[in-house]
Amino acid sequence: MPWLALKIEWLLPSFTLVLFRVAGLTIAAPMFSSQAIPARVKISLSFAMALMVFPVVMGNIPSHLPLSMVVIAVIGELLIGLVLGTAVGLVFLGGELAGMIIGQQAGIGLGRVVNPLLDSDSTIVGQLYFIATMMIFLLIGGHRAVVLTLLDTFSTVPPGSFKFDASLLELLTTLLNDAFILAVRLAAPALIALLMVSLILGFLSRTIPQLNVLSVGFTIRVVVGLAVSAIAFSFGVDLFQDVIHEFLGQTRDVLTNLPAGTMTHAR
Repeated sequence: MPWLALKIEWLLPSFTLVLFRVAGLTIAAPMFSSQAIPARVKISLSFAMALMVFPVVMGNIPSHLPLSMVVIAVIGELLIGLVLGTAVGLVFLGGELAGMIIGQQAGIGLGRVVNPLLDSDSTIVGQLYFIATMMIFLLIGGHRAVVLTLLDTFSTVPPGSFKFDASLLELLTTLLNDAFILAVRLAAPALIALLMVSLILGFLSRTIPQLNVLSVGFTIRVVVGLAVSAIAFSFGVDLFQDVIHEFLGQTRDVLTNLPAGTMTHAR
């Protein structure tokens, strides 16, 4: 029994490093960081995930760590989880931005609702796109891909070896740019359809002055915008799958090429 207690004392610092890396993911990833989820549930979820991950990655974790090293290392572990969670969140941000662009162009951008998952306000179409993005994310197994990427980071960036590098800022800049490109690609069909509607209505207003374009144009733009968006979004599953794997792949590559820290990995 005393030997078992000593063994637990040796493993506790290593488990703390795993817990903080998992906690960083739950803080930043939209599916975990929702303001609608109570803080106690988030803490319990992080602890439960760490308990499941710890036996799998135990071979890559240093043991016999002094308390001073653990206190310093948890900051790096938290940053790794935050970077991974932010990469996932930018996919949802791109989907929501596409909906906001469509809503503005369709003329229904003034109606805004609160998005509890991002703790911010959004347009109605943006909220619909955000929810649809999350459904596709779960449908294609994005949550499993995130967990697998988290497990891979323990072999590519062993706990305690993280060192901040400028490549992390470049990664976030690249992912922001890719999220904007994703938003434009998702919104493009609806924007083209709305442009055609505007041209047709403008032509009718010139050829048939008696037609009150303002009274019917708003309804036509809303119906066309939503219909084309629904059709285009139904064909976006492959696009989301490629983007999710691309975002996670870029994050994994950057974390893999980070310069190693100086912590001793004594077993």
